[in-house]
Amino acid sequence: MNRAYDVLLAGYYGFGNLGDELLAEACVKLLVSNGVPRERIAVLSADTEGTKKLLGVSAFDRWKLSEIHKALNESNTMLFGGGGLFQDQTSLRSCLYYWFLAQMARLCSVKTWAVGQSLGPLNTALGSYFAKKSFSRCLYRNVRNRSSLGMLNNWGFFGTQSPDLVMSLEVNRDFEKGDRLLLNLRTGYDKVSRLAVSSAIKTAEERNLKISAIAFSNDDLKEFEKYVYKGTLKLDQITVVKTLAQFEDTLSRSCCAIGMRLHFIILAFIAGLPVRGAPYDPKVVSFCKEWDIPVVGSAGAEFSSLPEAGILEETAEKVAGSFKEGLNAVLGETYGDNQNK
Repeated sequence: MNRAYDVLLAGYYGFGNLGDELLAEACVKLLVSNGVPRERIAVLSADTEGTKKLLGVSAFDRWKLSEIHKALNESNTMLFGGGGLFQDQTSLRSCLYYWFLAQMARLCSVKTWAVGQSLGPLNTALGSYFAKKSFSRCLYRNVRNRSSLGMLNNWGFFGTQSPDLVMSLEVNRDFEKGDRLLLNLRTGYDKVSRLAVSSAIKTAEERNLKISAIAFSNDDLKEFEKYVYKGTLKLDQITVVKTLAQFEDTLSRSCCAIGMRLHFIILAFIAGLPVRGAPYDPKVVSFCKEWDIPVVGSAGAEFSSLPEAGILEETAEKVAGSFKEGLNAVLGETYGDNQNK
């Protein structure tokens, strides 16, 4: 049966969170680089028009059962493309939703694969069940940190590990340095947020720096406003960043960064800014540990050293290699032979 799409992307796309939108962008770029035409790519999104405009691919409403069914019936494979989709820290809804997609994919004879995922926290038996069942349906399993790989192995599944998909993107490293500290916060983690703010204020005072707020979503903007209204935090400016290009614009006159969100830390690190992390989640802890990025609250916390360009290139190549391996596992007859020529 001929189907319109080779790959249907499933993730937390279309919600206005830059990190998740960059995961979708990275997936599309990697697919295209492996010979998959954009017209053969579709995305399940909460903002179908925005996704179509941003990525130049087809999009289906992730909340409508009829749209999900149509998208799956017209796709050869479904890719869980990046992120921490299977976690029950806040609720079971995420695990339940992606388990449902995996079940629907099976019923529609769609091959499922996963690249750049992280597993957990999984605090409930039901959350673990949904995650395990979903990954049991995957023909290729790739995760972005060691703890997730360990979880796969404990379940008896073979998997591979490679860096976060966003590390395959190119970020401008040629910008004017200055006296601005970039601060990134996220909602829902007050203790860590306070530590990040205190760390930024102390650093700014010691080094005579201005603090610029970088929000990755509209919800995160409220977190900054909370501290500003209390008089705790004085900001040079607040920017809600929606695209990679907008993030690159914020780099002008910056000299260092403190952040909570994983993809803010990754982008700042790739851009060549000295970074300090504020880990609210295991995936952030894992990334900071892997790349020797100091964290707020630790004794004598400084900033990360600048990564060598060669190491970043090797990392991007590793991401691309794992992605290609996964694509070949599910669509080898279509694209594998072409890529090996």
